[in-house]
Amino acid sequence: MTHHVPPVDRGPVLLVGAGHAHLHLIQRRRHLPATEIMLVDPGGFWYSGMACGVLGGQYSPGEDRLDPARLARRHGVRSLRGRLSGLDARRREALLADGRRLPFSVLSLNLGSRTPCPAPHPHGPGVWAVKPIPCLVALRRRLVGEFAAGRRPRIVVVGGGASGVEVACNLWSLARQQRGRLDIQLVTRGRRLLEGAPGRAVAWLGRLLKHRGIRVSTGLEVRGHAAGGLMVASFDQPWGEDSFRHLEADHVVHAAGLAAPEVIDELGLPTVAGRGLAIADTLQSPQAPWAFAAGDCAAMLQHRLPRLGVYGVRQAPVLLANIAAQLTGGSLRSYRPQPHALAILNLGQGQALAIRGRRWWGGRLAMVWKQWLDARFLAGYR
Repeated sequence: MTHHVPPVDRGPVLLVGAGHAHLHLIQRRRHLPATEIMLVDPGGFWYSGMACGVLGGQYSPGEDRLDPARLARRHGVRSLRGRLSGLDARRREALLADGRRLPFSVLSLNLGSRTPCPAPHPHGPGVWAVKPIPCLVALRRRLVGEFAAGRRPRIVVVGGGASGVEVACNLWSLARQQRGRLDIQLVTRGRRLLEGAPGRAVAWLGRLLKHRGIRVSTGLEVRGHAAGGLMVASFDQPWGEDSFRHLEADHVVHAAGLAAPEVIDELGLPTVAGRGLAIADTLQSPQAPWAFAAGDCAAMLQHRLPRLGVYGVRQAPVLLANIAAQLTGGSLRSYRPQPHALAILNLGQGQALAIRGRRWWGGRLAMVWKQWLDARFLAGYR
């Protein structure tokens, strides 16, 4: 399906955030008929596909980072360091946290996601989130220091999806690499790990976790941090009995679901609660056709997409074509997400689990496949 739009004045195109889709746009800047393109970049680009490998000691932090400003300079895109704080839609200006106001003709948001987690307790465990990714780098440094001091930290990983499994496995891998010791418990509110994945893949994963001594607790919902650990509620408790339990922990890593950045709710544009900026299949806001979004910060109205980088990558060519069409008055394209996306979980120690629809593949060859895909993606932007 195509949509026709009138041309707009040739003001700056403003790219806010340096996610997968915007890297693609920067690299193909020559295809955007704009006099000026500006990138508002809050910092380096961290590639989520290798983040848990950094936690597990497989990669250095530098191997997982790209410098968007350097890429921007190479392709004639002006780069500004800053953080979006709001929009003045009437004047079509982006408001930055430091007070700057940036005018634009077309706005594109590619801000990624964050991991919500309860507030820390003053006498409670260390609290870590799987995103932003520098949190995992800081956790790795902390644990290496604790291993060196002869401690045996108790860690609870919250979340039974792909992120939680990867974090738990790479914590175990880090301990082995550093010749340290860890107690790891993986907690999920679901009835099993990787809900929606093939049953045999989950069974294979369960045997691997058991062999590594990683305990799995299902049907538990985290209610908050407490002195010496965290409080969870059990769904299996008989009605009328106290369902709260205290889990001892020195550190808690939150990996249960991702949310759009909080600034999305401050823009005055329609949102989908808990999911991000509302966008049509043209990747535009239904209220403001000059506003586009892609990746984890965006919520398609017709599709509920998993938060996987592959969707941002696949949205990128449509985003590029539609911003160009918005500038020139051409025809807009519709993005149609693929029914199944490949996910490869890094399980540490050279092991991985690949899942696509009902097909799965676990072991060392899956990790070789993942490393090839990750290296190919980063090499395209270095």
